[in-house]
Amino acid sequence: MAVTGFELAVVTSEYVTADLICWKKYRRPCPGIVEIMLDANPQLSLVHRTTPFIPVGTYVRVPVDLSLLAGKPQVMPVSSIWGPGAR
Repeated sequence: MAVTGFELAVVTSEYVTADLICWKKYRRPCPGIVEIMLDANPQLSLVHRTTPFIPVGTYVRVPVDLSLLAGKPQVMPVSSIWGPGAR
């Protein structure tokens, strides 16, 4: 994943969650994007103590990954519990 920057977005409706914001941006499963977004927005941790929903009017930084926006598939590392090269 190659996050090249962040886009500033404002929550304009109720019942919006961090994963919904990422889904509306990329329209596909993007492992790790929600976590990057939560790391870039420490103020959301205070909100998430009481509710998963982000209040209306909250500014959030949404990560921008140009390869995901272009529709290129992500290359995921393959891991094995038996070690490298084991089958």
